[in-house]
Amino acid sequence: MKQLKQRQIHLFDLDNTLYRPENQIIEQIIDRMNTYLMKDLRISYQQAEAMCDDYFHRYGGSLRGLQLHQKSVDIEKFSSYSHDVDLSHVKPDVELQKALANFPNKRYVFTNSPKPYAKRMIRHLGLEDYFDDVFSVELTDYQMKPAPHAFNRICDHFGFAAENAVMYDDQPKNLSTAKHLGMRTVLVNRDDLSESDACFKTEQLHDFINQVTA
Repeated sequence: MKQLKQRQIHLFDLDNTLYRPENQIIEQIIDRMNTYLMKDLRISYQQAEAMCDDYFHRYGGSLRGLQLHQKSVDIEKFSSYSHDVDLSHVKPDVELQKALANFPNKRYVFTNSPKPYAKRMIRHLGLEDYFDDVFSVELTDYQMKPAPHAFNRICDHFGFAAENAVMYDDQPKNLSTAKHLGMRTVLVNRDDLSESDACFKTEQLHDFINQVTA
């Protein structure tokens, strides 16, 4: 863990990383994405679902695919509607708050989600005082993770080298890009995967952070 503590910049994905996937927030977002596109493009729910799934696998998220291929869609309205989800089942993570409070390194949230939603979720989790800033999808011009552009953009924005950073994420593709650029990587909350090329793996983020700071 010493090699992680020595790196001054720690980047944390938001969804299914700072909270457990069992909360099913992503499922809510996906349903609202499909519903919006069904109405806006006058297609079936199944067609909207297939479109979003295709864009996720090709670009890391629907927003980039819509920007490139569905120019009639207002992506700001789409994003706002899609992320207007019910957070009541997500409980503040007191243990993660304690772990981050003792964490001496710079900490940024690096998310493919829009900033208003990201800030709302972070505030709901009680983590707003434990991160130095939020780097959201708008700041990548929607060229989101796992695209190298997103990682280069956050490095430039905050003025650090990838070789001095650690990335925590639940998506192996995102971590593969981060690792290729020189970051150390931590796969979070993926007990469904037995193998990955991440440097580390954890199902309990607060315990892992406590080990890093020990």
